[in-house]
Amino acid sequence: MKGIADVKGFLCGTGKGNIKNTLKPSNKKDILVIVSEKPATAAAVFTTNDVKAAPVKLSQKLVKAYEKVCGIVANSGNANACTGERGMKDAETMAKICQNLTGKSPFLVASTGVIGEFLPMDRMEKGIEEAVENLGKATSKEAAQAIMTTDTFPKTAFFEGKGFTIGGIAKGAGMIDPAMATMLSFIATDAEIDKKLLEKALREANEISFNAITVDGDMSTNDTVFFLANGTSGKRITEENYGEFLDGLKEVMKSLAYQIVKDGEGATKVVRIKVIGARTKEEARKVARKIALSPLVKTAVFGCDPNWGRIIAAAGSAGVKLVEEKTELKIGGYLLFKGTKTDYDETVVHKYMKKSEEIVIEVNLNLGSASFEYLTCDFSYEYVKINAEYRT
Repeated sequence: MKGIADVKGFLCGTGKGNIKNTLKPSNKKDILVIVSEKPATAAAVFTTNDVKAAPVKLSQKLVKAYEKVCGIVANSGNANACTGERGMKDAETMAKICQNLTGKSPFLVASTGVIGEFLPMDRMEKGIEEAVENLGKATSKEAAQAIMTTDTFPKTAFFEGKGFTIGGIAKGAGMIDPAMATMLSFIATDAEIDKKLLEKALREANEISFNAITVDGDMSTNDTVFFLANGTSGKRITEENYGEFLDGLKEVMKSLAYQIVKDGEGATKVVRIKVIGARTKEEARKVARKIALSPLVKTAVFGCDPNWGRIIAAAGSAGVKLVEEKTELKIGGYLLFKGTKTDYDETVVHKYMKKSEEIVIEVNLNLGSASFEYLTCDFSYEYVKINAEYRT
């Protein structure tokens, strides 16, 4: 499982802080430290939630103030959100501990887990110390495991281009509805690239990857993507070869985004929603997103029920003035609706949904040439159980 630890000049280390629950000691590594051997140009996107966790607020300031950073420190098990002044001091302390141990600065900070609890800083410090001691020993898989919460598997992705590589990890399974940011994802490249171009690449790739997925329609207080470039490979990215670089970044981020949806809490199927024939890309996005967010559509997919009425109703509520008589709907290539119900075999479509791990829903508005694609997953009984027991 190649990822961020396989990019030249980036060292990963993990440590155990038993952050989530002192009453139930755990062997889970819940602290991750990533260090770039050379100062790395940094770009980031963050949650647009009005309620932002302390590490988000701190890292926003750092990315704005510094062109280059030396690394990332992150923890799972505690979001350090809604924790006031103490939360900000704790986030700053996480960075300072790394700075003191490595002699490098600044460090970006990220956290994920339960909202409203203070970080256990005594155990955090020991865990960070362990992670720094182990720098260069953690694999990409182990790095991804350290930031997992309700995830059932680690998420990694890697791209090898002409003279450069891009690697990333991510966590996320629930509370996924990014809206201009994402869960937690750390991406690195050994290419050399200016900050403005790096930021441009991240925004463009983010738009069709993390910004085009939803699991449950709930946006986190901690959503963060960091993208670091240390230039170790000597490959210089300019406007001339930007296309290949962007394609590689898109491949990495779309892979991570797909893995998050696949691991949606209690999910049994991935749903790929394609909206074509729209007047504009934004209208196509609105329709696709509305369908992706519909609990009725998601539960129908769980039941393998080709209930096209729910999909058409969701599409019609997107506010793009679609024309019912022109609209077409396919599930798995089977035409179910063309202005009105078609003469399709419901048993055949049910069998397709039953046997497929990925369900493809295509809506053709027949109003233009724009399109957009969204990923979501089904809703199962397990989703309720996971979230009812999350803090126990």
